[in-house]
Amino acid sequence: ENAIRKHSLQQLDVELMAKLENYTCMDSYMEEAGIGETTVLALKLKALILDIIHNIEVVKQLNQAQINNTSDWAWKKQLRFYMKSNNNCYIQMVDAEFQYTYEYQGNAPKLVHTPLTDKCYLTLTQAMKMGLGGNPYGPAGTGKTESVKALGGLFGRQVLVFNCDEGIDVKSMGRIFIGLVKCGAWGCFDEFNRLEEAVLSAVSMQ
Repeated sequence: ENAIRKHSLQQLDVELMAKLENYTCMDSYMEEAGIGETTVLALKLKALILDIIHNIEVVKQLNQAQINNTSDWAWKKQLRFYMKSNNNCYIQMVDAEFQYTYEYQGNAPKLVHTPLTDKCYLTLTQAMKMGLGGNPYGPAGTGKTESVKALGGLFGRQVLVFNCDEGIDVKSMGRIFIGLVKCGAWGCFDEFNRLEEAVLSAVSMQ
């Protein structure tokens, strides 16, 4: 945001490229460190590199669109993090705002960010702002579940994935929902279309 206000996006792009060069030249293998430590360091480096690449892409998009105002759509549609004066972290995307929940997720492998991921995040955050859920759909193996889990990780939320089948009845769904509400986690229901009509009807009512 400061770079947009100061019209120094070009300079920010140069700085991010230098950071990327620094991270990619770094050797994650250290002789004095154990195998476990080396693996953790490699995971951290991969996560940092993926984040920096995404940031560079965003800055390039802003540069191309000649953005000079923080209220422009190209900037507002990005997932942004703000530390407010009350020392709480907030997440914003367009006009939706959520509080970061600080659920430690571990050093999980990161998802590669694509324009489709941005669209998915935008749709889901706008749905949550309206108090609704989301239903990403598409062919198998395209990253629907992983995208939801990645968004939950960015929000600092635990995401519990449930594989739905014909064996899940209304009572089972009720117990799952009670558990999710009690622990404040997100529920991701895989193969949702496999549920019976009676169960889907009961879920829609809840």
